[in-house]
Amino acid sequence: MARRRLLSGALSIGFAALVLAPCGMAAPPRREDPAAIREAIEATLRPRLDTLKSADVEIAVDTIDPRLQFPDCPGLTVTLPPQNAATMSAKVACPSPAWSLYVPVHLHAWVEAVVAAANLSPNRALSPRDVTLGRIDMFAGQNGILTDPRQAEGKILRAGLQMGAPILSPLLDLPITVHRGQRVVMTLTDPVMTIKTTGLALEDGRVGDNIEVQNPESRKTFRATVASDGGVELKF
Repeated sequence: MARRRLLSGALSIGFAALVLAPCGMAAPPRREDPAAIREAIEATLRPRLDTLKSADVEIAVDTIDPRLQFPDCPGLTVTLPPQNAATMSAKVACPSPAWSLYVPVHLHAWVEAVVAAANLSPNRALSPRDVTLGRIDMFAGQNGILTDPRQAEGKILRAGLQMGAPILSPLLDLPITVHRGQRVVMTLTDPVMTIKTTGLALEDGRVGDNIEVQNPESRKTFRATVASDGGVELKF
């Protein structure tokens, strides 16, 4: 009987130890939620993109590898590159406990822009039927996006384009306004007077170009600027 009471007492002590042991163990450290990291990146980036009023902006923050475990941080900081780009890295850091992480971010900014209405050959003057509007990503390396078809109409396309491709300002030239051998009105101005005479263009030129022009009477040549009215201007 005494042995039974002793065994019973030992079992009771063992059970109590099992119950009390977890209370004495330290709680596992809290880990930073990957979703909170991604939200912090987007919250930091969003105000910079609000300036793109006419664009439909998309922010895609890469998924963070769940195997990466970072201690919980009450004061996350996010540092971004100075310039927005299609792909960039956001640095997420914690001052205490100290840790940092780089997360890739992908940006899209969709706008209605001028695109080719059909397959277009190079070295042609664009007509209204050659251009239309389409959805273009501003962050897809498209420099010189045009938003008004009138910005392209009448200009010379330097390179061929497939239908739907953006028509960018670097691909366009003004048409030749003055042709070599053409007689042009030459306007000469100085601080006190303006003189108009006739000159002979020795080069082709577009509006704003400086071309060589000859005075037929004196045979002297000058560098003059092609004007929008088809003449040339020379200032003394």
